[in-house]
Amino acid sequence: MPSILGIAKGGTMRQAELIVKDAKYIPEERFAFCPAGCAKTAKDILAEIASGNVMLGAAIAQEGPDEEFTKRVAQATTLEVLGKLVIESAEKACRVMDSLSEADLDREVTMPWGAKFRIGEAIFLPISHMTYHDGQINYIQTLLGDSKFHWAEG
Repeated sequence: MPSILGIAKGGTMRQAELIVKDAKYIPEERFAFCPAGCAKTAKDILAEIASGNVMLGAAIAQEGPDEEFTKRVAQATTLEVLGKLVIESAEKACRVMDSLSEADLDREVTMPWGAKFRIGEAIFLPISHMTYHDGQINYIQTLLGDSKFHWAEG
């Protein structure tokens, strides 16, 4: 039977791969398309995910922010580069999970926004964060006239 850490790692990588795949259905020339007002662009969403995965991993490991990675995300402008950063950020979060023991899962950590989580819950935050944003990516696709269900494609 897989461990909870194995499930969290597998889910993190699958969701990162899925959102990058889904974002590829947005035409490159519309990657920075803003649907309205304060809505996020696909570019903004992928940047937030890349930064978020690294931030969540650092919080779980009780480390400071990765300034070098943050700079790379801020400088990224294309789907190709941001997609690679999303995958890299998921891998970084998984490496943090690799460093944990089952005993660590009951320990409490404080997230950068002040919320407290048991590590056994916090390891699933990258998945839920990316899943939430994948819905936004899919919605942008529909706003651009693409109503095909890409999510389930291989």
